[in-house]
Amino acid sequence: MTHDEIQDLLEGYVDETLDRAARREVDAHLATCEGCRAILEGVAPVDLGSVEPSSWTARDMRRAVRRSMLRVAVDAVLIVIAATLVAWLVSLTLLHPLVINRGGRAEAATVATADLAVMFNPGVGVTEYLTSTSLLGRSVEVTLGRPVGNRIVEVGELATRIGVLGFGGLEGGRFFAYLDTDLAGYGDEEDLGLVSEGTVATVELWYEDPIDVETAADLIESDADVRIVWAGFAVGVPSSSGHGALAPGGVIGYGTCDGSVFEGDFGSSAGEGGSRTGFGMPASIDRALSETRRSVDNLAAFPDLLDGIGVSVSSAEAVLRDLADPEVSLLVVTGPTTEILTFLEETAPTSTRVIDVDFINWSQPMCGR
Repeated sequence: MTHDEIQDLLEGYVDETLDRAARREVDAHLATCEGCRAILEGVAPVDLGSVEPSSWTARDMRRAVRRSMLRVAVDAVLIVIAATLVAWLVSLTLLHPLVINRGGRAEAATVATADLAVMFNPGVGVTEYLTSTSLLGRSVEVTLGRPVGNRIVEVGELATRIGVLGFGGLEGGRFFAYLDTDLAGYGDEEDLGLVSEGTVATVELWYEDPIDVETAADLIESDADVRIVWAGFAVGVPSSSGHGALAPGGVIGYGTCDGSVFEGDFGSSAGEGGSRTGFGMPASIDRALSETRRSVDNLAAFPDLLDGIGVSVSSAEAVLRDLADPEVSLLVVTGPTTEILTFLEETAPTSTRVIDVDFINWSQPMCGR
């Protein structure tokens, strides 16, 4: 056999699978070929008999395995922590300023969340709020209350989120600015006269023929001991479904004694929040009008916020035009039922709706009175 043929047989020689004749030829070749002997030494089986037995026990092995697993777990946790920190840094230094809050839209959305709740829900004001920043967005939650006499009754919560994909509800859908509560009311003017003296109520007064702002402002100084806490202005033309350009019934408004409570209240960092009593300033129709204008103007400046509530920029612009020459079509008043009945005789609204009643002391001031 040739040298190359012998090399091909070396593996069989080690495994002892060659026949007797082939094995004799390999033995003869190995006696004279150092190269093949070197190859054979490389593939020969290890002599385990020369290896000393290990002193490791099964317990030692289990400990070693546990230590290895612990090191792997610690490394994994450290990697996760490091990745989270990097993600937060990227989010706070790049994603939030460049995407979430580009042009100040995060702050605008925060203010709009509170404003929308007040504008679209007669008599309502913000009592508590919370803002929080996440990796991919920012959420806002507001708690809302309505005065009934001198007491603020919680009526619901609204929450929004502004993120990479835009502005909307926390559940990922479109933001619904109307409170999801039972606002069917307790009755009308006739029912109001049936309750006992000492009861206080909060009532909506609807004027089919809107009154001018000056006349509405004079009503604040009425001799009747009531407080006008919210004023709604006629905007757009109500459709057959009862919805105008921006709000149900063609009305949008604001609290008369809230003041400009939202501007500057909400910062851009995470975890900010607080509470306010609300309804503390003297009532003013002009203030309610200016806050309504400011709120709509804030929305119109950020079209993606309007998209989040299903309103077009043209609708917001139409509302601003209506608010340039405003008329009041809805007032919300609170006070003793007997005083409200006196106020109704003075103002002659087209219709009334009692939205809350309570037994409460009326001695403390509300809205500066």
